[in-house]
Amino acid sequence: MITKQNYNVLSYALIFIAFFSLFLGFYFDENSAGAGTYEGDIKNIWNNLQIFIANDIKSAIESEDYYSSRTPAFYLFNKIFNPFTENIINFRRSIFIISLSIPILFYFCLKQKFLKEDNLLLLLITSTLCLSPYYRTSSYWGLEENFGLIFLLLAFLSLNSFLKKEKEFGYKINLLLFLSTFFSSCCLYFDQKLIIITIICFAKIIFSKKPNRLRLLSVFYYLTFSLPYIYLISTWGGLFPDQVLSESRQIGNKIFLIHVGYTITIIAFYFLPLLSFKNENVKNQIREFFVKKTNYYIIFLFLIYLIYLIQFNDFNEQSIIGKGIIHKISIILFNDNLLRALFIYFSFFMSLMVVIIFIEKRFIDILTIFYLCILSLFLWPIFQEYFDPLILLMVFTFFGTKLFINYKNVTILYIYLSILLVGSNIYYTNLLNG
Repeated sequence: MITKQNYNVLSYALIFIAFFSLFLGFYFDENSAGAGTYEGDIKNIWNNLQIFIANDIKSAIESEDYYSSRTPAFYLFNKIFNPFTENIINFRRSIFIISLSIPILFYFCLKQKFLKEDNLLLLLITSTLCLSPYYRTSSYWGLEENFGLIFLLLAFLSLNSFLKKEKEFGYKINLLLFLSTFFSSCCLYFDQKLIIITIICFAKIIFSKKPNRLRLLSVFYYLTFSLPYIYLISTWGGLFPDQVLSESRQIGNKIFLIHVGYTITIIAFYFLPLLSFKNENVKNQIREFFVKKTNYYIIFLFLIYLIYLIQFNDFNEQSIIGKGIIHKISIILFNDNLLRALFIYFSFFMSLMVVIIFIEKRFIDILTIFYLCILSLFLWPIFQEYFDPLILLMVFTFFGTKLFINYKNVTILYIYLSILLVGSNIYYTNLLNG
């Protein structure tokens, strides 16, 4: 029988391994997400940064050489606050150090949400973030994604503190409201897809039992914080900084129905180990899934979607870029397009079951999944990095699904993500060397 002391020793060991591997990966220039190395995305990021360093903010924003699908908040932050932008090596180091704040903030979010859980257990959950290939690669190679995650966590901390604050007057409650609206608005400016965080925070404030004075003040704050984006839209003539880039990424030019299926497989991939965090065992969860009549309506609609894809989607015309882990597994396992299609469509259906079982029909959870699926319709290509580690952070912060935390469940999650990290490193090493 394993004692609590043995669990503690194992937990400390796993936490050390996760954080040590994070620093080791930086030392060895790890590229576990495909966007790393000096020939990867950092080339465009470094060029963009030089534009902002060499010019005033207005000129940099209006520059035709600015090449990014995101707003320039990342570059403004580094221009103003980062003193280590004189060369690309120091820039990489500075982004790595800044990214180390994410596990720290994640731990405090867990402490705030799971008040009665053991600190060591929460630290073990925190350490699983260090196993995310996309968090690691973004940290190592100066990429933009991690800054949005920082403000996501800050938004959760400030919003929770605001909603739990009993006194409705005084500078503290007003400061917490300001920080909640500011941090959640910053999510949009660092990563447009994180507008879902802005929407969630706004809804939670508006539908809270706080006085009308505070709710009206939040509307004023959000309207004020939206003004810079309105300026950007007027400057660029659209939602994105470069219409040429928008055309090359086919943003808004075409609807990609098959991306909904790929998005569900990616989300389900992260939900799968979290099923062990539910109060019931997996067999009971599956049994309950088939008992609920509403699930059959969803299945029926999804079968129509699959029939449409089978009829009109041609796998010969699909790009191999992106689409997540199921797509990559299908390429490894099958050379025949028919077998690949059957495997992928079956994965779509099974993934839908996992998602429905996990989210428990919680409004915020459903809204987030629905939003990500709708967003995927207009994006090309669709990458797994858009969801990792976002899904895990959302589940442990904003999601309303009840989680039952114990050492067994967290260890399962740790091992699962460790396999993902090792597999990602092997895949991209072979891809780059092949």
